[in-house]
Amino acid sequence: MTDYWKNFPHIADFLRDVEALILSILEDNAFPLGKDIEKLVESGGKMLRPALVFVGSEFGLDRNPKKWTKKQKDKLVHVAAAIELLHTATLIHDDIIDRASHRRGIPTLHQTLGTTNAILAGDWLLSRTYRIIAQYVHPNRAVLLTDSVSAICKAEINQDLVKYSFVSSRRRYLQTIAGKTAALFALALYIGASETGCSVFNSQALRRTGYNLGMAFQIIDDIFDYESSIEELKKPVGNDIREGLCTLPLIYALQENGKEIRPLLSDIRTQPNLVESVLGLVLQTKAIERARSDAAHYTRLAHAEIERLPAGKPRHDLELIVNSLLVRTY
Repeated sequence: MTDYWKNFPHIADFLRDVEALILSILEDNAFPLGKDIEKLVESGGKMLRPALVFVGSEFGLDRNPKKWTKKQKDKLVHVAAAIELLHTATLIHDDIIDRASHRRGIPTLHQTLGTTNAILAGDWLLSRTYRIIAQYVHPNRAVLLTDSVSAICKAEINQDLVKYSFVSSRRRYLQTIAGKTAALFALALYIGASETGCSVFNSQALRRTGYNLGMAFQIIDDIFDYESSIEELKKPVGNDIREGLCTLPLIYALQENGKEIRPLLSDIRTQPNLVESVLGLVLQTKAIERARSDAAHYTRLAHAEIERLPAGKPRHDLELIVNSLLVRTY
């Protein structure tokens, strides 16, 4: 875990417990690849999704975590760990699909273990996720997790079907990130709230907050692929283009200067060195500015939902988290 949560010590304490649980799960002697996945878990992820589980829980019946019973805390730590295990599994599978070389500054799992073992490792994490959810989450809400997995898979399939076609459809892009990212953000806040007795009204407001936060988060992530550095991003800049993905900055750039950019894109698969040229052309347009405007729009929608929630420290913390994700540098 990074020091991303240094201004939220209560969240950082909770996440340390979540990480400890995940590492203990990976120590299962029946799973031979645990040590390899440990490196990914400990490589500096923000653990944002389990943090949102915790934040959602603060809107439950007992908003003071210091008053939670051991059983209540144990349940929430397990639910948050399940969400992070699910996210880690999707990262492993996503890296295989995208043929990514690095994740969080270290070689991807399929680079070190081979594709077959990486796929099986991701599948094993999914099995642990479902086991925890079956033990700790109400059956009706457990269904929501399986729906989120379905949404992620559907989004990945749709994205893969149009790779290297560079279809410049903003609507298609938004549908994709809704499934890839926003669905799990929404689930994290909602399940943290609903599993701790939060009212239906507040739980649904948190679900919508998570959705809009996830949309903004992914748009910012995609912007970084154009204007960040490899040191900050911890993976090659321009990787989306290299992998044939048409994200929002490129969509807007094609609308503005498709005449120069499209001929380069048609040769990207065979001439990856053209990525630098495409990046340069994109940065000469107003694409990044427009994409940031869209991220700000979803952030405003998230704040509008937050305003529906009861005033207090949990709401204030959530407001700060939403703002920090919009202005982050990695």
